[in-house]
Amino acid sequence: MVSDENILEAFRNSDDEGYRILMDVYGNYVYTIVTDKVRGMASEQDKEECIADIFIETARECREHGFKINSLKAVITVISKRRATDLFRKLGALKRNTEDIDDYSDKLTEPVTPENISEKRSEKTALWAEVIKLGKPDSDILILQYFYCRTAGDIAKLLKMTTAAVNKRSQRAREKLKKVLCEKEVC
Repeated sequence: MVSDENILEAFRNSDDEGYRILMDVYGNYVYTIVTDKVRGMASEQDKEECIADIFIETARECREHGFKINSLKAVITVISKRRATDLFRKLGALKRNTEDIDDYSDKLTEPVTPENISEKRSEKTALWAEVIKLGKPDSDILILQYFYCRTAGDIAKLLKMTTAAVNKRSQRAREKLKKVLCEKEVC
């Protein structure tokens, strides 16, 4: 069994070795805390990023206190719970800003006929044309969100914007798109 003092000593000698031992000892523990908090909301990638942030913040805390920590488990528990709660809030906010597919479930049960296929193709073409007409960066944001399933954070990094700006522009673009399509009776 590796003690907290052994982990702290490993960090004093080498960050890589310290991280390796810290993750070996506390990896499952941290994963359990994060998964329990964001169950059903977060992807594995979201959880992995959160866990990596937890280990980085734990090492930073240890450095700030000169590696004189009484209980590494206590430190990592507090950081894990805070970071998991932050992720939970972030994902909850994202969920509130997206539309639910159940709202459209009645449209998904239409029979497949050549007329329906042609109509859908026409609607998709009209939708694509209107998305492009929105101009940049709004069209880029919608394309990345809905065709490439990218998160607002990823899009913000790609377009050199803040996540809040991406979310707001996406919301406004969808509202414009809905208005235009309803006027053309495509919605």
